[in-house]
Amino acid sequence: MAAGDYTVEVTGGSLTINSQGDGLDSNGNATISGGTVVVNGPTNDGNGALDVNGELVVNGGTVAAAGSSSMAVTPGTSSSQSGVQLTFGSARPAGTTIQLADSSSAVVATFVTAKQAASLVFTSAAITAGEEYTVYTGGTAQVTAGIGEGMLDGAQQQGTVTAGEYTAARGPGGR
Repeated sequence: MAAGDYTVEVTGGSLTINSQGDGLDSNGNATISGGTVVVNGPTNDGNGALDVNGELVVNGGTVAAAGSSSMAVTPGTSSSQSGVQLTFGSARPAGTTIQLADSSSAVVATFVTAKQAASLVFTSAAITAGEEYTVYTGGTAQVTAGIGEGMLDGAQQQGTVTAGEYTAARGPGGR
């Protein structure tokens, strides 16, 4: 679909979306420059946690968008802040702790799913473009609205991901 003359802008605060359909949804562009955006859902592949018909520009803040994997939207090329896209071979159940660790094994992101999730798009100032991060499930976590701090004790390594390298589009606005 073509992008309409619509814009969603998040400049600060805390926004938590629990959706059955599309989560943060713009029929045009979306810009996030501050604050915290957490999206839980959808669980069906006909919708996306982030859905923009234009470009998703992330220049600040923290975004954690978990849901189905077929329509995952990631930060666009105009973004100054990098992120990661995690796609799991099978959906993880609600309550799964997902953690990212940098090359020195320091945890840089901790998210706990509120719903079943096959994909997680995460961006924050702690993520550096081009750097490789190790993905873990499990461990311990202290979170508010799904995002917080964690430790890798007992966590299981799932693989690695490089910040800023996103998979091909499967739905409108995706990359």
